[in-house]
Amino acid sequence: MATWPDLTEYHEALQFPQRSLGDPELQKAQIEKDRFGMPKPATGGNAVVYKATEGQNVWAVRCFLRPITDHAERYAAISKHLSKNRSAHSTEFVYLADGLRIKGGTFPIVKMAWVQGELLDRCVEGLLDKPRELAALRERFRGLVKDIEKAKFAHGDLQHGNILVNGKDLLLIDYDGMWVPALIGRKATEIGHRAYQHPKRGINDYGQWLDRFSALVIYLSLLALEVDRKLWDQYYTGDNLIFTREDFNEPGKSPVWGDLASLEHGEVTRLAGILAAMIGRPLKDLPRLEAVISNSGGLKPLQLRPGGPRLRRSRDGAPGLRRAAPPPTSRRSGRPSGRAPEKRPSRAGRRK
Repeated sequence: MATWPDLTEYHEALQFPQRSLGDPELQKAQIEKDRFGMPKPATGGNAVVYKATEGQNVWAVRCFLRPITDHAERYAAISKHLSKNRSAHSTEFVYLADGLRIKGGTFPIVKMAWVQGELLDRCVEGLLDKPRELAALRERFRGLVKDIEKAKFAHGDLQHGNILVNGKDLLLIDYDGMWVPALIGRKATEIGHRAYQHPKRGINDYGQWLDRFSALVIYLSLLALEVDRKLWDQYYTGDNLIFTREDFNEPGKSPVWGDLASLEHGEVTRLAGILAAMIGRPLKDLPRLEAVISNSGGLKPLQLRPGGPRLRRSRDGAPGLRRAAPPPTSRRSGRPSGRAPEKRPSRAGRRK
């Protein structure tokens, strides 16, 4: 059996799509190239993605960087579930088990529509001086979470890099860690972005409740930034919104908790206290976002003490002086549904 391809081998194969790709449409497509004339990749923690264009059709070709023994079964289950429980925030895709031919073997790829949008953190940055629009974005995110719960699946890695904003639409990308009911009894293939996930989450945590901690992290962050945009200057590292993993390791103790309490905003204080209290609970026992917002989640908020003078957070997430995050080079970017976004130079260790 052929060994699993590395990044260089994927690049070489995608130079000749008519020869290396098995899908008839992709065989006729043009692969986007970089300034050196080579296939232009977007790499993430689990996959590399290429943009393929054929006429008016534009696809993402997702190639996996490591083997997962039951990948085909997982993607088949996810595709089947989403086709029957269609979400306005997800996109159809096709898992091709023998989609790519390299060095005498065949390997799986995922083919899906390439969707336009702006990464959530970049969108938030552009709305910091527009609290009403930021509030509208927060409500759209709330609707996305309700839609996920209603459709009975969990994304598994809700974070700024996996949510695209296209006008009034929010679109989910990167489905590698998704859970659907047909996958009950299996283990997770990833544990999500450190700046959004419960600190005790492991591969055995895999169920419909996967998104409940990260959903509150995002919702609370958006609400707090509506109240005080300076939190962005203090706590945005280039790979989060306002929280980092260190804040979850010290619930109620690291500076961001005190700064949230210092806002003297009743809802921010309550939600921050509930988020801190969630850290002491098993993931499977966490309440839905709607229950938290309506104050029916059954969790007593942790009492937070207002903080003293603010400390700026360094690029590695530790408290201390830091330079302001660099301005974005572009406000618009195309992203394929189900892919990991391109890494920015400042994003060391985006995952886990």
